[in-house]
Amino acid sequence: GEIIQMESVESAMDVPSRLESDLYGRYRASIEEKWNECDGSLGANNKLQRIGSLVMEPILIGAGGMKFVDPLWQRALIDVARSKRVPVVFDEIASGLYRVGVKSCREILDVDPDIASYAKLLTGGLVPLSVTLATEDVFSTFLGDQKGEALLHGHSYTANPIGCVSALHALDAYHEVLGSNSDQSSSLLLSSLLFDVDRVRALSRYVLVQQSFALGTVLAVTIAPERDGGATGYAAASRTTPLVRAMRDKGVYARPLGNVIYIMASPLTSREECNRLIDILADTIAKFDETEEVA
Repeated sequence: GEIIQMESVESAMDVPSRLESDLYGRYRASIEEKWNECDGSLGANNKLQRIGSLVMEPILIGAGGMKFVDPLWQRALIDVARSKRVPVVFDEIASGLYRVGVKSCREILDVDPDIASYAKLLTGGLVPLSVTLATEDVFSTFLGDQKGEALLHGHSYTANPIGCVSALHALDAYHEVLGSNSDQSSSLLLSSLLFDVDRVRALSRYVLVQQSFALGTVLAVTIAPERDGGATGYAAASRTTPLVRAMRDKGVYARPLGNVIYIMASPLTSREECNRLIDILADTIAKFDETEEVA
């Protein structure tokens, strides 16, 4: 397919300035075509299928392999959903609360969801806790005096005190350290990458590395597949597992997602520490890279 080159990460994440581009129009036309194919079609047992909501992980797809998505494509998808009065749900469990450099990915996409969920960094990763936010329209839909009017979803661990206290401390820490940037544009926030851009770029030059990318507090390195093809997806860990074990011997605990090695720092982690981590990763890859070249 066509390769689109951007000047920088910041320019790629500047969605408002890209909305008038030809690429946005092509994205939207393609999405509309696929949407119309699926919505109203016959599914299993000849039952009519309708699209009831749009649920997405904005910017960063976590469990899918730490993949970064073009935000312009996601914005086009949201715009199509909105044009059809379909509610939009942001799953920001992994990407929210400064994970990719902004408090919420809505700052990049420049659009508000109808529902959004947050966790992980909500407590600084210390204890389990999640929160779901909704617009007034959505909230009012499930507001009533009768049990049948409610959205009955909860469990005995809901709003646990330890989780709530941890969340308050984490949010206070983010505000204290990052709060001075909270009113600045997303492009300016994104320019404050924790991982050095030159070091990230250097990783991509190794024979073993297919691509390397960093955004906010996340570094993801995709290791090239075996020459004979081999397994794919989560099963493609034959090369990443030895790398992770070697890093563990150096005091860095990471885990592979298939053929992807990733490092997630805290928004409060220093750039010096992130550079130390990326140097360890580079040194580890270099040693395996020499073996690959000989082979």
